[in-house]
Amino acid sequence: MALSKIDVANFLDGTIPQGNVANASLGAVTALPAGVGGKVLQVVRTYNADTGHIATSNTSFTASGIQATITPTASSNLIIVDFTTTMSAVDDSGNTMEAKMYQKTGSGSFAQMSGAGFYHLAFTRYTASQYLPVAFGGSYTTTNTDTLVFEPYFKSDVSSQTVRLCHTGSSYSLTVMEISTWL
Repeated sequence: MALSKIDVANFLDGTIPQGNVANASLGAVTALPAGVGGKVLQVVRTYNADTGHIATSNTSFTASGIQATITPTASSNLIIVDFTTTMSAVDDSGNTMEAKMYQKTGSGSFAQMSGAGFYHLAFTRYTASQYLPVAFGGSYTTTNTDTLVFEPYFKSDVSSQTVRLCHTGSSYSLTVMEISTWL
């Protein structure tokens, strides 16, 4: 008898049959793109339960220091990138914080992820809400097996005014997951 849904209790090896992708659940990944099935190959997670301020007053995108590094096992695999922090902060009236996910491939330089828009990772304005959580979910398709490093970058829109990607006492996590894919 063919099953139409994944029996999670017996789902031990991480394989998702292609026809059952729409009903898949892999922790933070609720479903793979239509027509894609796969197997979770590796997961890398950076987590801090009680961080200090991660702050800048720089008006250029600045590295947060929060990194996750993964070396893909093959090209054309899917890398899922998830970042959360429980509290960011913009302390000065009239200021905003912008944040984007950057990546580095092999010995290259950090650059924002391809296709990143203005609100890619976060946009927080003091007048709208001084303290906000941040949640980001992105993906990248590998083109080779060069090591990938992911890191949130952020900036203040007003020079000499501080913004905090992570407020003291908050937590953050950056998780990258490699999934083998087939069409």
